Amino acid sequence: MTIRLRIISGEDENFYRDIEISGSETFLTLHNFIQQLLKFDEGQMASFFMTDEEWQKNEEITLMDMNMDENSETFIMSETTINHFIKDKKQRLLYLFDFFNDRNLFIEAYEINNNTSTETKCIGEQGEAPEQLDMSSILADSMGEPSQETDLGLSADELLGYSDSDFDDDPMISYTDDLEDF
Repeated sequence: MTIRLRIISGEDENFYRDIEISGSETFLTLHNFIQQLLKFDEGQMASFFMTDEEWQKNEEITLMDMNMDENSETFIMSETTINHFIKDKKQRLLYLFDFFNDRNLFIEAYEINNNTSTETKCIGEQGEAPEQLDMSSILADSMGEPSQETDLGLSADELLGYSDSDFDDDPMISYTDDLEDF
């Protein structure tokens, strides 16, 4: 069985990729193909979610087993074949590629046939792929010095209604002020 999938982005209406893949391939094969096709960082976490026709998430297919509850069923990309979930045209799934900002690609099966596909391939494309979040830039930005001012340009003390004169009579504060002289 060969399945044709259309991938779209909610960030750019001109973007799409059409993929042809064998139904007997795993979701890990699909994940790796999407990562390479869109030039994403393969070290980032990702998940597939089966959805209903309104794109509401149902079953999750994870990159690795993170299930702490032994009573619930876990689907792992390397162990789950695509045809386990995708059996009919119009079936939908989300590909969560940016966990920190909850960014997804929308995927829909648009053709299923009995042909035998030997390789996963892109059979149609348009537009530029969305940028994948680079975690190193976020971590570098957040590792800077903590700001003493808010977005309003006020210090935390000013937001709480304190002024410098509120601390002038406190002997402990005046003692610590003297420490600056050392």
